[in-house]
Amino acid sequence: MKTKNVSSVSAPADLKLRILERSRNLFFKYGYSRLSMDELAEDLGISKATLYRHFPDKEALLRAVMAMTRDRVLGQLQAIVRDDRLPVKARLTAYLEFVSRFMSGLSRDFIRDLRQKLPELWKEMDAFRRQKVFPLVSEVIMEGVRKGEIKSDLDGRLFLEIFWYLVQEFMTPDWIISHDYSPSELLESIIDIVFYGIFVEEKSGRKSGRQAVGKGRKK
Repeated sequence: MKTKNVSSVSAPADLKLRILERSRNLFFKYGYSRLSMDELAEDLGISKATLYRHFPDKEALLRAVMAMTRDRVLGQLQAIVRDDRLPVKARLTAYLEFVSRFMSGLSRDFIRDLRQKLPELWKEMDAFRRQKVFPLVSEVIMEGVRKGEIKSDLDGRLFLEIFWYLVQEFMTPDWIISHDYSPSELLESIIDIVFYGIFVEEKSGRKSGRQAVGKGRKK
């Protein structure tokens, strides 16, 4: 992978953040395997020695990237879910749109590498989803039930278990690679089916399935 050399002089803290930001973009785009520390140093316009002074190896760098990403994702989702100026439906929609945008930035190569080459880190990310992300969307759905904005007979916890089970089962490297879906398309299709069903009268004029999702697919 060839990357663009960008020369810059930064204070240590600024440089570390710049390394994390750029590494995040490259890891998510190209995957873990295809990106070398040499290429990253060249892209950043710094020496390999400087890069290794901040991060001892590529796995340590990826772990730092994912820790930063988890903190940012959690902060964004908390802000969305707890914005009581908005009705529950608007918050839930914003939550799902944020997740979809995030997924659109993950390549299939990155997902495959994370699952196959760094299984412990994959488990950490799954634990983050269950322990931090899952309770937030549960929170807003339960609030919707209490306020009468969501059907009172909805078993919110069961609904979420079903939704996340579908995401977990289908958001796997093997499934994504063997089917013509990007991660973001797959997530949007699951959301479309789970929230709007398969019957025309329940979808309020929305187009169903791949046709609706595909319009937003990035080339």
